[in-house]
Amino acid sequence: MPRGRKKAITNPSEEIEMIDQKIADLQEQISELKKQRKAAVSRADEAARQQVVDAFVASGKTAEEFLAGINVE
Repeated sequence: MPRGRKKAITNPSEEIEMIDQKIADLQEQISELKKQRKAAVSRADEAARQQVVDAFVASGKTAEEFLAGINVE
């Protein structure tokens, strides 16, 4: 199956500008993904904290008793 012709870039400065624009677009995507990752990590941390709180409440123990049970080696 033919692939077609490559687009001929007649001006090297246009090529540079096009590449710079692609880089800027990708950097925006990376920035957005980093924000999404940070939010997901924050939600995961909050869920883990809530599990600890739920376990503590369900145990019916005092904080000292609960922590002593966790620190058993």
